[in-house]
Amino acid sequence: MTEKNSFTLDFIGIGAEKSGTTWIAECLNNHPEAYVPAEKELYFFNEYDPHYLKVKNFRYDRGLEWYKKQFAPNNAGDKIGEITPTYLYCEKAAERIKKNFPNIKIIAVLREPTARAFSQYIHDKRIGLIKNISFEDAIGLHDNYVEKGYYFKYLSVYYRVFPRENILVLLHDDIKTDPKKTIQRVYQFLRLKNINHVPEQLFKKSNASAKSRIPILNYFMIHTEYFLKNKKLFPVLRLLEVTGVRKLALRLRDLNSTPLTEYPTIRADTKKYLKNIYKDDIKKLKKLLNRDLKEWENA
Repeated sequence: MTEKNSFTLDFIGIGAEKSGTTWIAECLNNHPEAYVPAEKELYFFNEYDPHYLKVKNFRYDRGLEWYKKQFAPNNAGDKIGEITPTYLYCEKAAERIKKNFPNIKIIAVLREPTARAFSQYIHDKRIGLIKNISFEDAIGLHDNYVEKGYYFKYLSVYYRVFPRENILVLLHDDIKTDPKKTIQRVYQFLRLKNINHVPEQLFKKSNASAKSRIPILNYFMIHTEYFLKNKKLFPVLRLLEVTGVRKLALRLRDLNSTPLTEYPTIRADTKKYLKNIYKDDIKKLKKLLNRDLKEWENA
C-alpha cells in the first residue's frame, strides 16, 4: 500500500441511529483488544449532513490524514474502528469505505423502525434540531424520521458493496434480551482473542433519553451551525472546530439537558400508520437477513 493508505481500520459501525450503537461503542472501548476514538461519530464518509440528509457534509474533503488523526493514540495490535450511525443511509459512504478499506468489517444494529423514529424525535427535541412540536407534526415536516427506518433499502447497498461474511447485523432486541451473548457475537466477529470479556457497560443503558432545560438555547446553537453550512461558510465552521468552540457548544448542550422522568408514548393511530408504511420493507429485510422479525411485526 502507498503511504497515504498505510493507515487501516478493522471495523466500522454504520447504524442505525437510536438503536444501540453507543452501547456497542462503549463495550468495544472497554475491551483491552479494541479501540474506538473518544469522538464516537466522526461522519467522515457521509456525503450529506447526518441529520438532514440533504445538506452537504465537508469532512471527507479533509482527506485520510485528518481521519487518521482521530484515532490517536492506540495500542499496537488493537482492532481499530469507529461507529457513525448515519453511514447506513448513505450509498456514497459505503463506496468510500470500500475504496479506502476494502477488507473492513461492517457492524449494524437495527431497531423496530417506529420505535426508532420516535426515539430520534425525542433526541432531536433535546438537541434543538426541532422545536417542541408533536411527533405527528415532526414526521410530516421532516421526512428523515420515516426514511431512516427503511432498513432493507439502505442495508442492501452494503450487502452489494461488501461480502456477506464481512457484515454483522444485530437487533436492538438482542441487546435488551441477552446483552452478554450479543456483545460476545461482536467480539467473535472481530476475532478478538478474549470473547468472554465482560465490559463495565454490559447492563448499563447508554445514551438515555432526555429533554432540554432551556429548549431555545439548544435550538439556537444547532441552527447557527446549519446556517453556516447552508451558506457554505466552511472556513468559519472549521475555525469553530479547531478553536474548540464547537466542542464547548456541544458540552453546553449536554449540560442543558435533564433525563426524562417518564418516557412518552406514541399515539395508537400513528403507530398503526407507520407499521403499515414499513410492512413491505420489513418483509424484504427478513429475507435479506434470513431472520424472523415477528416482534417488530407484532409491535
